[in-house]
Amino acid sequence: MLREAAVCCGWNLYALRKNPRFYMSLLLGFLLCWLLTDKTMAISRQYLTNVQIFEPFVWCYADDDSILYASLVMLLMMSAFPRLDAPASYLIFRARRSSWLLGQLLTVLALTALYCAMILFSSMALCLGNAFLADRWSETATMLSFAPGNFEVALTVLRKTVKLTTPYTCCVQIFLLLFQYVLLQASIQLTFTLLRSRRAGIMAALVMNFIGFVLTPDRFMTWLQLPSELRYYANLASAWLSPLQHATYTMHNFGYDLLPRLHVSYLILGGLTAVCVLISAVTMRRYAFSFAGGTSDE
Repeated sequence: MLREAAVCCGWNLYALRKNPRFYMSLLLGFLLCWLLTDKTMAISRQYLTNVQIFEPFVWCYADDDSILYASLVMLLMMSAFPRLDAPASYLIFRARRSSWLLGQLLTVLALTALYCAMILFSSMALCLGNAFLADRWSETATMLSFAPGNFEVALTVLRKTVKLTTPYTCCVQIFLLLFQYVLLQASIQLTFTLLRSRRAGIMAALVMNFIGFVLTPDRFMTWLQLPSELRYYANLASAWLSPLQHATYTMHNFGYDLLPRLHVSYLILGGLTAVCVLISAVTMRRYAFSFAGGTSDE
């Protein structure tokens, strides 16, 4: 079964070599990193200070909007999967349905890991000329305490982490949150594609991201016209109800509030992904492949 699943995964990945959406998503992901990193590196250039090599990634992707943009770029790459055309229909005869589904899951895992690693290494590469490897916060991180308003995200990360963790540990935690959110999005897309159609899978992923966008604390308060006295409760509701906020590092409990702790968010995001996988497995038993030829985009 594992061998058959690996063959299906390899076939999917091999087919990407001619898919322009794959290269476009990588390019857009790099451009996103460049735009976000350039913003956070401006203070380093202004005051001629160095940075720890993981700090640009930490400052950029501890923010919910950055994670949302990154996941939308990933959606472009995943829009080609799962393949439900005639070749996929014939492949099912050479492998069991369970092997085919496992192959799709391995493809999702591989592409998600590749994409998140590309974001991490792009953020690192864009600051190589002014970075060091030691596991300590940089002079730039110290200066962020005096940064203007456009560095509020980085300042929030600094205040929550500089006394509690190190750049290496913080980077791993943020990478895992980003990875799990993007993986959940891909799992939802796969599930609804099998349940309904490819278009439904893309719409389900967009709905998930839209819910995360709506449940951002500031937007949540603005759209519901909540008074500032309820801000704390709005933060709690957003942090617990929105998958995007579970993937946001700064929306976690660091010992002084009722926000979810990191391990709780890992379990929630992982549990939602597992539910999607179970639904896909059940749906796969009755899925009807088409042998009419061509590519199914529905």
